[in-house]
Amino acid sequence: MDTINTLKIGKVPPHILKRSVFPFLGAIREEVLVHSGFGEDCSIIDFGEYVAVTSTDPITGANKNSGYLSVFISTNDIAACGAKPIGIMVTLLLPVGSDEQLLRDIMEGVNKGANIIGIEVLGGHSEITDAVIKPVLSVTALGIAKKDEYVTSSGAKPGDDVIVTKALGLEGTAILATDYEETLNGVLGNEMVSRAKGFIENIGVVEEGIAAAKVGVTAMHDITEGGILGAAYEVAEASGVGIEINKQKLPILAETKAICDYFKIDPLGLISSGSMLICAPKGKAVIEALESIGINASIVGKVTKEEKILICDHGHTKIIPPERDELYVAIERANKTVK
Repeated sequence: MDTINTLKIGKVPPHILKRSVFPFLGAIREEVLVHSGFGEDCSIIDFGEYVAVTSTDPITGANKNSGYLSVFISTNDIAACGAKPIGIMVTLLLPVGSDEQLLRDIMEGVNKGANIIGIEVLGGHSEITDAVIKPVLSVTALGIAKKDEYVTSSGAKPGDDVIVTKALGLEGTAILATDYEETLNGVLGNEMVSRAKGFIENIGVVEEGIAAAKVGVTAMHDITEGGILGAAYEVAEASGVGIEINKQKLPILAETKAICDYFKIDPLGLISSGSMLICAPKGKAVIEALESIGINASIVGKVTKEEKILICDHGHTKIIPPERDELYVAIERANKTVK
C-alpha cells in the first residue's frame, strides 16, 4: 500500500475495498454460491433445493425513524436477489445517557417494519456504550429462494434494458424532510414537506424484487448509498460490463428536487432505498409485471460492453460513484448553518 488514506464519512470507496477488505475474507467455502465482492450486497449459501440469502447493513444517517428504516435497508438487499425475507437479527448500540423510551421507540419502529414485510426479529444484541454518540443499528437479514431462481448484481449482459422502479431519492428525501422539518417548512411549505416525509412509507422493494425475478432478469440492485450513480457503477463493475443511462428519463419527484435544490446536493447521488435498478433482456415485460402489482417503473438506459456513461443535455459524462452519499453532504451543510 503506497499511501495511508484518511477515510471520509460514508461508504468505503471501491479502490480501498479492493485492496484493504476483499483480500482478507477467510477460508472460501464450497457451500457458498455467491461470495463477498464489490457490488454484491448478499451472500448466497447452498441448501440443496433452496438457497439461504443473507445481507447486513447499518443505519447511521437518520436521527428519526431509524428502527423502521433499518428493517427495509437490510431486507431490500434480500429482495434484490429475488428472495423472500424470513427474519432479521438486530444489533443496537445506544449512547451513554439513553433512556428506556429511546430503546422502546426504536424497537417499535423495527416491529412496525417487520410486520409490514411479514418477517420475524430472530434475535440480536442491545448495548449502552460510550463508543457511539447517537444510536447505531446494524441489521442482518435472512431470506430464502429456490436454487434456480435467485438473482445477483453480477449477471447484467450487453443489450439488456436498464430499469428503475418508483422514483429516485425516496429515502434521502424522507430523512431530510423529517430531520429538518422546521427549516424546510419555512422554505418549501408544510404541505410539500409533509408529502416528502411520507416517502418513508415507500422504501421497501420486496414486492418488486420478487415479481421482477419471476419475469426473467439478469441483475438487480437496490439503490442505496451513492444513489443511482453508485448503484449503476456497482452493477457494471460486478458484471464486467458498461451501462449508459439517460438522465432525462430518470424518475425524480418534485419534492426530492426541491429538497435537493435547497441543500445544493445532487439527487443522482442521494440514498434511494425504495427504488430498484434492474437489468433485463425484455424490459417492457418487467415493467408490465411491476405495473400489475401497482409499482411504477421506467426504462432509463442500456447495458453496454464497456463505457459507463450518463447521457444528459450537455453530452456524455462518465458515471462516477460519489465519494460519499449526498445525504451526508446535506447534513454537514445543515449543521454548519445551525452553528
